[in-house]
Amino acid sequence: MTKRLVPSLAILILAILFYCGLVLAASPEFSADMIVTDAKGKVTTGKIYMKGTDKIRQEVKADGEVTVTILRLDKKVSWTLMPEKQYMEVAFPFDPNQPNPDFEYEMKTIGNETVNGYPCKIVEYVYKNKKYGVLVQWISDELGLAVKTQTKNSRGKVESTVEYKNIVAGKQPDDLFEIPAGYKKFSVFQLPF
Repeated sequence: MTKRLVPSLAILILAILFYCGLVLAASPEFSADMIVTDAKGKVTTGKIYMKGTDKIRQEVKADGEVTVTILRLDKKVSWTLMPEKQYMEVAFPFDPNQPNPDFEYEMKTIGNETVNGYPCKIVEYVYKNKKYGVLVQWISDELGLAVKTQTKNSRGKVESTVEYKNIVAGKQPDDLFEIPAGYKKFSVFQLPF
């Protein structure tokens, strides 16, 4: 079970960094295919569903199984659903809707590029806390979200890339962002931040 949590927790951390580095003018609602590539070139695929900026569901395929992570930024919590009808809850150690000095950054637009058919401006966030490195996002004004996000370490090496393809804008069902009936809570450990 712990082996299955590793990719899910990595995506959770990416999502938190994504959220902390992005201030959206719009309130996107969509579903899309999600492709995550790590520093070694390993590709993990899945789906993402987003309702506004505070409800996100990620379904990640790894080792032949799907792990579901629901980020409820409005409740300051994430839930990871396991196939055994169990879920792990992780509370955020900070308010994701308030500025966090740990995630302060300098932002600048570094170019424009079309990604998956959407014209995007490329925005770079350099975190003041060097351990978080740099976040680069390809932001579509049309969609009100980043269709591609890349994290780099403090030396500029790409650590991960998250890209959304086959984006379908539109209302998402509320039950996608809730713990399904019959799931029981378990706890393995707390995230170290």
